[in-house]
Amino acid sequence: MFVSQTIGVGIGLLGTIVSLASFSVILWGLSGSYDLKLFGTSLLIPGYLFWAALIYAGVGTWLAHLIGKPLVRLNFDQQRYEADFRVDLVRVRENAEQIALLRGEPAEERRLTGRFSRIRENFFALMGAQKRLTWFSAGYNQISTIFPYVVVSPAYFSGAILLGPMMQTASAFSSVQSSFSFFISSYSTLAEWTAVVNRLTGFEASMAAVKRDANAPAFRHVQSGGTEVRLANLDVRLPNGSALLHAQGISAHPGERVLVTGPSGAGKTTLLRAIAGIWPFGEGEIALPEQARLMILPQRPYIPAGRLDAALSYPAEPEAYERAQFEDVLTAVGLPALVLRLEEAAAWPHVLSLGEQQRLSIARVLLVRPDVLLLDEATAALDEPLEARLYALIAQRLPKVVLLSIGHRSTLVALHDTALALEGAQSPRTLAASRLAPAAA
Repeated sequence: MFVSQTIGVGIGLLGTIVSLASFSVILWGLSGSYDLKLFGTSLLIPGYLFWAALIYAGVGTWLAHLIGKPLVRLNFDQQRYEADFRVDLVRVRENAEQIALLRGEPAEERRLTGRFSRIRENFFALMGAQKRLTWFSAGYNQISTIFPYVVVSPAYFSGAILLGPMMQTASAFSSVQSSFSFFISSYSTLAEWTAVVNRLTGFEASMAAVKRDANAPAFRHVQSGGTEVRLANLDVRLPNGSALLHAQGISAHPGERVLVTGPSGAGKTTLLRAIAGIWPFGEGEIALPEQARLMILPQRPYIPAGRLDAALSYPAEPEAYERAQFEDVLTAVGLPALVLRLEEAAAWPHVLSLGEQQRLSIARVLLVRPDVLLLDEATAALDEPLEARLYALIAQRLPKVVLLSIGHRSTLVALHDTALALEGAQSPRTLAASRLAPAAA
């Protein structure tokens, strides 16, 4: 929309400028000078027809702006309301099962009806403003048809010019006046284009603010000089600047399995985001092994739609791995039935259960073989025996991986070597390390 409107407005404006430059010279030469008698004073106006066209178009443009000014806001709101409605439709589609189980159809219908009513009300307001502008533009254009002859006729009736030069002068006057009236004839398009520009400008400003936050002094991600992951004098904060947690002298070595525990909302997930480098709010040092491959698995993994082998190898292309590797990891995580569907394309988040999606993400880990693995309740949808088998599988296949995981189950304690507990009744909490009993193999 923005590109096509910009090209259309640009071409129209260029044509107007060319036409104005061409006919202004002709009109200036044909109009001569006009001797204006004002309060006994004689005022000679050269090229008076040119100035008449300019004044007429200027008054018309001012009036068109007064009438059509609401169009910018209404077009902006229309695009915003339609975008909000589409987002809600996608949300309902993504959560259709949960909505049906909760019998939430009436609530969703009310919410969507409310969203759509905004679109309808704004649309009628937009049409009303468009109608008023159209009435003015149509009247202006009708008057513009006879206005050149009204301006030129005194010279004709006085015998200063003949009929032929009068028609020629009127034609040149009409062309100049039409060029000056570009903003009147294109006001609706310009209002819609301005609304699009305002939305894009707002988006660009938001992105610039995000970049400023990302470039602000925050965590220092350095190479540890060894093979461990180390947190030194780390203060994790919320976007508003309030302190969330503090970590000092925390380290995890290859093969070590670390369990991060604490109350819900204490900042465990935010800590993993900071280690992964996607949380800029805070300060301190995060040291990772040189050239370490880091991978983080959230509770709800991202499984793109398309072929299953592409979803399994994401973000790499499926050609980066042999088919035997896909078959091996799928069988290892207990999904042998998916081996025959590797070339099948589907919307896998809607085909697989959350537990199957989590196992598929573990299979992805076995393919990628990261040096540092962060699990954010990545097995919470699995039963405890299967969860224990997958942790044992990771330990077997990736014996040198640095594993940090978040979980609330008490059974996870036996699967880890070290616990990092967020201590304190309120923020900022302190991350304290303690050794656990030998983890299950």
